[in-house]
Amino acid sequence: MMSKKQALPFIRRHTFHFLEQAREVQPVYLSMDVDASAIKQSRATYKQANLSVSYISYVIAAISKAIERFPEVNTSVYGKWFPKHISYDQIYAKFTIDKRVGEQRIVVSSVIPNSNELSIHMIQEHIDRMKQATFQEGKAFESVRKLQSLPVWLGGIIYRQILKNAKKRLETQGSFTVTSLGHLPVQQFFPITSNTTCFGVGAITDKPIVKDGSIVVTPILPLNMTFDHRAIDGAVAAEFLHEVKTILEHWGNQQWQDDQKSLSMMSL
Repeated sequence: MMSKKQALPFIRRHTFHFLEQAREVQPVYLSMDVDASAIKQSRATYKQANLSVSYISYVIAAISKAIERFPEVNTSVYGKWFPKHISYDQIYAKFTIDKRVGEQRIVVSSVIPNSNELSIHMIQEHIDRMKQATFQEGKAFESVRKLQSLPVWLGGIIYRQILKNAKKRLETQGSFTVTSLGHLPVQQFFPITSNTTCFGVGAITDKPIVKDGSIVVTPILPLNMTFDHRAIDGAVAAEFLHEVKTILEHWGNQQWQDDQKSLSMMSL
């Protein structure tokens, strides 16, 4: 068998540009276990109404709400010799999805604008639309296809210029990113990030947890976070991650009530 050397395939070029830009980030890694009992119960409520909601939607909603309480996290730093600091006044959630192009698989992303203002069902609808869209023809992936078609050197220049614009940076990179390997028995992984925080969501597993002196089998969601130390410090990052954990563990039925109202309005 002979080795074969060729130019970087077109379908890998958007990932290449992302990783080149992400090299600026100074990453630190944190993780916490989340008691998923409350969101598991909430999912069951939606399922009874024939609505399927993924755990990723809950994570996105929780992070979006936590950022409202930690606005210093909704920032971005870029540049090496003349670094710039951007503070955003809107919260955009970025998530990754797996797509098949011919016989190959690639990871692409989508951004949900104003995710802190959306109900769980509305977040899930956006995720479902992106999952159903084909990469080759979907309008949502048109800019990625254009970037892939360019020579690598030119694509890199354009990509860097886009990220220097605060508005375009938010629209393409989001306030934060969520990526999941929960479909496999993966517990911990820390994604590479080009924004201030990026969350890796592992698989939920039942674990024995001590509660009030008794051992209780509890569904545990591993929540891993990479953060850019240039933008925030460890204490703030830890408090922010703990806030996300707290929101998920104390998930009430208010979101379900809000979704019922919005669904009722849509049916009129």
